Amino acid sequence: MNMIRQSFRHAVAIAGIVCFASTLPASSMAGVGQITFADLQGPWIATLNGLTGCGHSAMHVAISMNNAGSGTATLTTHGQCGTSVVSGQTFKILSMNTNGAGTAGLTCGVGCGWTLRFQVAPDRQIMNLIDVDPNNPGNFIAGVAVHY
Repeated sequence: MNMIRQSFRHAVAIAGIVCFASTLPASSMAGVGQITFADLQGPWIATLNGLTGCGHSAMHVAISMNNAGSGTATLTTHGQCGTSVVSGQTFKILSMNTNGAGTAGLTCGVGCGWTLRFQVAPDRQIMNLIDVDPNNPGNFIAGVAVHY
């Protein structure tokens, strides 16, 4: 039970960061320029942690994104249901503001997926991710992706 509470606290803290970053005024982004899908092209590695349909899980996601904001992903999961590697998954940006805040979809197998809110850092090298989709009850994941 403590692990569930701790995961929930981490998710709430990250949600606060996402909400704060996505509400930054345009003046705070002065000189940075607009963030576009093309800025996100290339390889990303994300680490996600939280509660899924398979209990508490830690995940490593290798994403290869194209200049249109979508790509393939390999998801390695370790959790209460065991360890699995699922390749050929989809990561797709569904919407994104010019300040780098938006939503993305990540599939995790047949009938499995998350809608994630994200915020890209102004240097376009880090993106935080969190599932706050009320239509996906029982899933509370959050993490960070690094563009390399």
